[in-house]
Amino acid sequence: MIRSVPSRIELNDATRRSTSIAIRSSADINGIAACGRVVAAALEAGRKVCVAGRSTGEISMAVASVLADFGAEPLFIGLASEENTNASAFPAPACISVDDEVIHGIPGDRRLSGGELVKIDCGARLEGWCADAAITVAVGEIDPARRELLEATENVLETAIDLIRPGRRWSDIARILQDLALDAGYGVLDDFTGHGIGRELHEFPAVPSHLTRGLIGLMGRGDFTLRRGMVLAIEPILVLVGSVSGAAVRGDGTACGVPVEVAADGWTVRTVDAAVSAHFEHTVAVGRSGATVLTTSAVDVMTDPIADQVIN
Repeated sequence: MIRSVPSRIELNDATRRSTSIAIRSSADINGIAACGRVVAAALEAGRKVCVAGRSTGEISMAVASVLADFGAEPLFIGLASEENTNASAFPAPACISVDDEVIHGIPGDRRLSGGELVKIDCGARLEGWCADAAITVAVGEIDPARRELLEATENVLETAIDLIRPGRRWSDIARILQDLALDAGYGVLDDFTGHGIGRELHEFPAVPSHLTRGLIGLMGRGDFTLRRGMVLAIEPILVLVGSVSGAAVRGDGTACGVPVEVAADGWTVRTVDAAVSAHFEHTVAVGRSGATVLTTSAVDVMTDPIADQVIN
């Protein structure tokens, strides 16, 4: 689940969370990877339900079934809303957001239609370790603009992972990701970012996929240097051009987020002009010379040669 961090929180995060970025051991990363495999399996089960006529509630139930089979705790159930303190706790094991619903959609009776984009976001805890990931799934055939949006968003995530190196500042990576998104004409979101993850779902630091005022300039106290053993949830969101949505940059070089609103349920964040969005997320570990994705069914941090670079 993407973390809500208005700028006042991002710059003064010590009031709510530790500002120390945890460095994980090989045993810790093994634990996170074990949870990550479960999350990946749950998302794949949800993907299979993304067909016309099925409901968002059925997607959530498929995710819940996999988590239960592995004895994993669904972390989204019971979470308090950071956008609306009067909202009820989140009621489901996964956020299911369709088309202009950007994030935090509550699953229910809504039936899917062909051509829609469905975002599935799932976080879990297994034996004390957390993992978080998200995918966007096309329902049947989609138009070229939506297909390009899907591919561009996934490319931003893959680029972020490829760029990870110990000693690199996150702001340098965020600048490249921002250029990828905005040069292609897509909008991004303010106030919602990736995050550290480990014993808890949301840990320090905030991990934006574009430049924010918390990363650069006089207010750039949110920037950080990557270190081996850090574990981060990276989750870019891109938005198609709409009547008011699109690529925009402030004078200081930071991206202007597209206008969004929170639905009456207190959770679902949607674009104000019905512009469609895509969202991808992985939990990754920083290694000696790169990063290893921990939220995939294929990861094995004991035998994978890339992972060996991470944990040794």
